[in-house]
Amino acid sequence: MKTTLFTLIAVWGLALPAKALDVKAIASKPTADNPQYDNKKVWPKLVGDEYFQKQKWDKARLLIWNIHGKAEMIGGRRGGLDGRNPANWINAATGKPAKSIPDMDTDMILPDSDTPYTVNFHCVEGSRISYCRHVTIGRNATIRMAGHPHRNSIRFFGNVWVRATGRIETYGHMYFIGDHDTFLRQDWPEDGKLKKMHDKRLVAPFDPKAKLNDQPWSRGRITYFLIHNKKEGKSTEVIGFVSTGDEVGIKSGIFIVGRDSRFLSIGPASMSVNKGAKVVLMDGAMCSHGQNQFGNKDWNVAGGAEVTGGTPDRPLKRDAYFGVGYRNWMNLPIPGLKNHRKKANQTTGPKLYYGYGRYNAYISGDLIGYPAQGSDARLVVCWQRISSGGAGSWGRGDEAFKKVFPRIAPKIGVFIGGASMLKNVRFDDLHRGGIVVPNANVFKSWKNITFGAGCLSKDPKELIREVDPKKGEKLAPDKKYTTK
Repeated sequence: MKTTLFTLIAVWGLALPAKALDVKAIASKPTADNPQYDNKKVWPKLVGDEYFQKQKWDKARLLIWNIHGKAEMIGGRRGGLDGRNPANWINAATGKPAKSIPDMDTDMILPDSDTPYTVNFHCVEGSRISYCRHVTIGRNATIRMAGHPHRNSIRFFGNVWVRATGRIETYGHMYFIGDHDTFLRQDWPEDGKLKKMHDKRLVAPFDPKAKLNDQPWSRGRITYFLIHNKKEGKSTEVIGFVSTGDEVGIKSGIFIVGRDSRFLSIGPASMSVNKGAKVVLMDGAMCSHGQNQFGNKDWNVAGGAEVTGGTPDRPLKRDAYFGVGYRNWMNLPIPGLKNHRKKANQTTGPKLYYGYGRYNAYISGDLIGYPAQGSDARLVVCWQRISSGGAGSWGRGDEAFKKVFPRIAPKIGVFIGGASMLKNVRFDDLHRGGIVVPNANVFKSWKNITFGAGCLSKDPKELIREVDPKKGEKLAPDKKYTTK
């Protein structure tokens, strides 16, 4: 009896081998490196004209996170499992631990898991930048780039696919670079509520009791700063819902928001499109800011840049939406923030209140819609249908602002430069004087421009206002432009 008991205790105390990772099963699922575009259940919206579908890729090293391993924890509140230790990754070709961390010629998979886990590519001296080709982030998995927000970055050369309950957290810069056409897919939340709001173009209402970052669209963030810097003519296409926590810079290449998809930035940020770069919005897509900014621009489209609805080879069959927030265009008496630097008192003219006198979109480049033959689809410049606003990182939550904000009608204003070309564009939700131009005659050079739902007038003479900033001219709160 004693011998039997000793034997049982000895066996119980053995270090049994960890459960093996089923590499074959994981790698056979639809992933960023193995998208399986012909699977209509996984890719219901594809029509075959997407550039990323036609892209050819060389075979690369595939690393799979070992969810059955015992990776060490690192960091504090932004910690996680050590992603920089090669031993925590399994090389799919050998079934053994990797010998080096991912690089620009490596594909990564963070597998689905019933238990949430976080893989941290932490910022270490001499290794502030992480690289990857394709990456798939599975259910309940998080990949985190922690460290100094202006020093740490991750650079993607391939496709990125985030499952509905997966996450990317980048406390720094995320770059999309290279010379390939790729996709950035983040699946819509599984409850379907946000997708319904997008598809039906429902308004996210203003709730004065809610926290500033609690509105429905304050989710889905993958990074603070996003930089698109691809070879000319090469693209990244957003599929699903993606947002950023700060500035977006489209420096080169083509940034596409795919059919029925949504991309937005949140915080004191703008969508900046550089000369030579393009933003393309496909059928049912919207690109916008996540609130109504009173102190910053939503869009800054440089001369020589383009924002288009569709393309000549991918024409629109349904409208695409260039979303714009609104500000205090009515010049209602909102007090400025007490902690802001005091400005000199006005000595002449009507009093200007907080949030009056600037534009939520500054467009020096071109806005063009490419409708399919026989279609009346347009690139639509419109309110982004989110009712929260103010200034700072998340808006204003003080009682003085919340008292006045609901009285401001959601009508937009944009500045369009004299050299901009506009074609097949519809403007919705404009207040009178909502299109500001340096010379009113430029409207005559625009082609097929219409004014739709929500505009306070359909008369171009009432909607277009002539103000030339280069001459030092500023918006004055004339009653004909500040009343509903």
